[in-house]
Amino acid sequence: MLAGAVESTEAGAGNRYGKLVVTNNGAGPCTLNGYSGLQLLDAAGNPLPTDLQRTPDPGPAPLVLAPGTAAAANLHWTVVPTGDEPVDRPCQAEAARAAAIPPDETEPMNLQWGLGPVCGGGKIEISAFYAA
Repeated sequence: MLAGAVESTEAGAGNRYGKLVVTNNGAGPCTLNGYSGLQLLDAAGNPLPTDLQRTPDPGPAPLVLAPGTAAAANLHWTVVPTGDEPVDRPCQAEAARAAAIPPDETEPMNLQWGLGPVCGGGKIEISAFYAA
């Protein structure tokens, strides 16, 4: 019933921002409340380092999506190497795709990534869903 996409929104000083957007493609309303799971994947579908960290702004609140409407969750990560990550090449392998599991779902959505590497061991901050 939900279709998803990852969209880039901003970049600056080594920081990257995006949104995980889900759209209700079903015939009836859909309720979301909370955070999505997210796993970065290589082109073959193998997991890449992903350290998903929930942020409280905005925090979880029930959200009813009418058919054709969307919700988004904010994403933030860095492309600046940290710790023992290399500085002379990409800090991590670049993800080709991401698997996202919205709240109360059990099957992941397979999404295009294409937003570059995620440094800091794959650390991505994610907000709860809100009306888009």
